[in-house]
Amino acid sequence: MSARTKLRRAMPYLIAAALGFTSAYVVIAVAVFPARGGPDDVTVPSLTGMTIDDATKRLEKSGFKLKQGEARPSEGAPAGSIIEQDPLGGTVARPGITVSVVTSAGQREVVVPETRGMSRRDAERALEQAGFSVGSVTQQSSDSARGTVLATNPAAGEKVAAGAVTLVISSGPASVTLPNVTGRSYADARSTLEQIGLAVAGSGLDSASTEPAGTVVSQSPSAGRTVPSGTTVQLRLSAGIGIVPPPQE
Repeated sequence: MSARTKLRRAMPYLIAAALGFTSAYVVIAVAVFPARGGPDDVTVPSLTGMTIDDATKRLEKSGFKLKQGEARPSEGAPAGSIIEQDPLGGTVARPGITVSVVTSAGQREVVVPETRGMSRRDAERALEQAGFSVGSVTQQSSDSARGTVLATNPAAGEKVAAGAVTLVISSGPASVTLPNVTGRSYADARSTLEQIGLAVAGSGLDSASTEPAGTVVSQSPSAGRTVPSGTTVQLRLSAGIGIVPPPQE
């Protein structure tokens, strides 16, 4: 059998195969790349940031309807504004379809934690863990220990949008009675005086003192006096060179 005869007999099969391939290609192309829409289809407008009333009017002009869905907390969008839509803006669709929207419920609200009596550092940590930031910090004289939290604004227990919270810190009482810090180390004496709202300064070394070096040998003003908060107390320290050595046995 000649090659020409074989080719003539195979030709119907080749033509059928080619037609089948072409049909399959067309079906796949239509499924994967559908037409953008018919002549009457309209582009769905973008509604992000609009109120429900404005969005409804905008959709009606284009021949669409609006369906309001749930409201979700949103940090950046004002309460009541649209943050999501389906179909998306820019989609080509048939007039008369319904566009579903999600609106902003505003910023997430959080309960301000109780921080009264805490140190400033502990209060700041508690506020940050609750989702707040620390705003301005003011001081107010109080019988509470210096540096402790007296109040916050917004107040503890209020449910508000997460934001900055103002702290009011105790500066100590308006006036204090000076404690006796002689005989203590300088570090101990300074800590005691600063905790009640007083400042500390050195007034030199006493080379004649028999106390260990760094021990407070005198203070001014003297212990027992009532002074305004913030008063500076002068501390005189032992130089440690006047210590009498123990007797030899």
